[in-house]
Amino acid sequence: MKGWLTYLFLALACAAQGQLDSLTWEATAWGQYRSNALSHELGGLLIRGGHIDRTLVESARAAQAGEMGAFGYTSGVAVNWRSLRPWKETEARLCGSFQFKTLGDIRWTPEVFDLVFTGNAGHLGRWDVLDGSRFRTGTWIQAAIGLEGANRNRIELGLVYRTQSMDGRIRNGHFYVSEGLDYLTGYVRGHMGWAEGGSWGLATNAEWHFLREEAPFAFHLRVQNLGFTVAPKWTELQVDTLVETTGLTFTGPGLSVESLTESAGASEVITTLNERYRFGLMPFRVDASFEHPLGPRSGWDVQAQIGDWMPVPRAVTGYRRAIGKRWQAGVQLVAGGWGRLRPAAWARWRKPGEYAWMLFVEDPFGWGSNAAYGRGITLRYQNL
Repeated sequence: MKGWLTYLFLALACAAQGQLDSLTWEATAWGQYRSNALSHELGGLLIRGGHIDRTLVESARAAQAGEMGAFGYTSGVAVNWRSLRPWKETEARLCGSFQFKTLGDIRWTPEVFDLVFTGNAGHLGRWDVLDGSRFRTGTWIQAAIGLEGANRNRIELGLVYRTQSMDGRIRNGHFYVSEGLDYLTGYVRGHMGWAEGGSWGLATNAEWHFLREEAPFAFHLRVQNLGFTVAPKWTELQVDTLVETTGLTFTGPGLSVESLTESAGASEVITTLNERYRFGLMPFRVDASFEHPLGPRSGWDVQAQIGDWMPVPRAVTGYRRAIGKRWQAGVQLVAGGWGRLRPAAWARWRKPGEYAWMLFVEDPFGWGSNAAYGRGITLRYQNL
């Protein structure tokens, strides 16, 4: 599969010769992480190691309350370009992009949090639910080429190489210990899988912009990384077992204390699945934004995003204003994604007719506080 995908992309690139000597382009680099429960200090201790104070755990548990806990991160570099020459005597122009991106998503139930950090002492006599706890990561490189029309509407077809992919999930699970400590039961059905090597695939990127002089607003719709990859040599560990004990007896289907102490005991509980090829969808994202002017130099913006493995849609609203001839700045409120309501701010400086720089900071106050639930920064350079 890798061979014919490469040939397809090379054929498109050869067709683009003669169009690439006159380009306008922009480059973006970003990095962010966000959680609805884990503070920057607690997250750092979990990664680096060290003493975890009980107050940090209690604060995280209170922040999560009865909801699913979530932690997500994304970082990468993207370059978008377009030719200034028409494509074969049409109004369309050649365009393309290059992207390197890494993405991660972790979720857990309140009961899983308690079992990991404080144990089940406060859970005696009640059922702990483990359903939906999950861990997944992905890193990929994409090179795409396409056509751009009026209002910079564009569509691209890209070749994707996914360097690593991992996915673990508890589909169903529960845990129970009686108040008298004389009965225990637990059930887990889940999997943990990963690709032994890189994955190849195809993805589509598209943009549509509603821009009219007679309309008092603008609307933008963007779709990124809508596609698939095929992973060779996919390995998956599957668990579907029930454990029960009454008193000192410890039994289960194909499971006992003795079997677990033997070298072959784990095979009674874990099934290993080896697939020659594994088809998987890319973590795509859809962005819809609405811009409304409030005056000749100011405006109000609203944006909604779904995908990128975010547990809930991400919503952004804010105010922007032009300052002088070269500066533009704005303040925003961001909600959803992997975290709760937080502020954001951005500024853009341009040298007319040459280039522009833009800096976006999510939760700017969190950069100076260990109690913040995430940080984010985006830097963009645009060749005008």
